[in-house]
Amino acid sequence: MEAWQCPEGYWLDTARSFADSPIWSEQEQKEVAVLRKCERELVGAIVTHAFWSEVDGPERPDARSKLKHALGSEDGEGQEAA
Repeated sequence: MEAWQCPEGYWLDTARSFADSPIWSEQEQKEVAVLRKCERELVGAIVTHAFWSEVDGPERPDARSKLKHALGSEDGEGQEAA
């Protein structure tokens, strides 16, 4: 992204300027593309998993929230046995 300036009073009381964003190398761009592809594949696998058909509609948001935090603690607290 090119450098830009925020005039005084626009967002803040003082003017600010921002330098050019660093340009990603070809290698970095390839790595990000691979990671984004992997992310899309994983999201698809999670969202379409058969498990969600077993959870009643009103209970799905809570189940998804619990899933997000299932591995949140280092000691494994909150995890259920497989």
